[in-house]
Amino acid sequence: MSRSLVKTVTASLVGNLFEWYDFALFGYFAPIIGKLFFPSDNKSVELIAAFGAFAAGYLIRPLGGMIFGHIGDRMGRKKAMVLSILLMAVPTALIGVLPTYAEIGIWAPILLMSIRMLQGISMGGNYGGSITFTTEHTDASRRGLIGSFAITSCLVGIMAGSGAAALSSNIFSEADLMAWGWRIPFLFGILICLVGFYIRRNVPESPEYIIAQESGELKQNPVKEVFTQHGRTLAKVVMAVMLHDLSFYILLVYMATHLSTQLGLSQGMALTINTISLLVVSVFTVISAWLSDRIGRKAVLGGAAFLFVIGTIPLLGIVNTSNDPMIILAAQMLLAIAVGGYFGPLPALMVESYPTAVRFSAVTITTNISGPLFGGTAPMVVTYLIEKTGSNMIPAYYLTIGAFVALIVLRSIKNQEHLESPHQEGMQAAA
Repeated sequence: MSRSLVKTVTASLVGNLFEWYDFALFGYFAPIIGKLFFPSDNKSVELIAAFGAFAAGYLIRPLGGMIFGHIGDRMGRKKAMVLSILLMAVPTALIGVLPTYAEIGIWAPILLMSIRMLQGISMGGNYGGSITFTTEHTDASRRGLIGSFAITSCLVGIMAGSGAAALSSNIFSEADLMAWGWRIPFLFGILICLVGFYIRRNVPESPEYIIAQESGELKQNPVKEVFTQHGRTLAKVVMAVMLHDLSFYILLVYMATHLSTQLGLSQGMALTINTISLLVVSVFTVISAWLSDRIGRKAVLGGAAFLFVIGTIPLLGIVNTSNDPMIILAAQMLLAIAVGGYFGPLPALMVESYPTAVRFSAVTITTNISGPLFGGTAPMVVTYLIEKTGSNMIPAYYLTIGAFVALIVLRSIKNQEHLESPHQEGMQAAA
């Protein structure tokens, strides 16, 4: 890769690392947050309330996606990327010092929900924006591989969040962790944000965007254009991205809580298993993306979705019935292969489904419809259904249904993976 491309990928990696480090911490510390901010005699009620706050930050993200999508398509990809990471720092700092219910009463959950919503708006343009920004700096032959780094950076953030939570759980006593120890990883995240802000300020603008701007192709209202001119494509891609979000939040965020609260593993062991699974996902994300540059996005995505269909129920059945942490880890790692297989080609598929003039808006809208609707609510939904049905297999059934839908929808998506960008020659000239 060229020096400029390395800098671009790094900018994407650090920004996404911060976003998903912070979001992961909230998911992993949900039992503690539930007890401190939503105290109840029923642990399930506390957990559902905590995941409700988690979902609130996600449900507001479409608004942030549209705001930053407009900025990215009208004023530049770089400006949107810099603003999004800058505005994520304040809510993270506030969560790290927020008083609990025991200290300020009902204001604690109200403030927590408000902070999560503010955070959701600022995060709304970051993930989809980084996918667009990164892939627009490369050609079609490497778009899958380079695009996968946007997802890999999210996984690095999740691993960092999982590792920080596991470390905190293992070095602090239960009393200290509950009293103040859980706050330290949140406050540390501010440093990641500052590094990301500095790097993003110093990367070049997307060559494709510059050429579209100079040729007068930009739209006055790109968000409106996405819904009126690309609505059918948007709906199909959202349904394909759904499996990404379900697998992400069920297997990589919720599962650590499931292992500790439903199956009785220690929180430290559950988080350790989760961190190892994330490493496996990261490796196979890059492998599957590289493969998609050679045999096609939909071939790799379809194969991974099929693995979910045939493997999720039996493997999670093993997880739910085994008392051996090593067997649970092995089952989780097999599921992680399917997750990585689906994650890798997805950024390129999204970018190749929309034209440059509305791409930033379209990709951020895509991720911010699927994410809140399917991903952000998944932990709360499966926790509620387990409580009502008494079945620990609810996550497996939920995920398998999502995989069936993805298999069907993928066949009808028309992406341009084998075609050079209409601005490719200009990109090469700009480089």
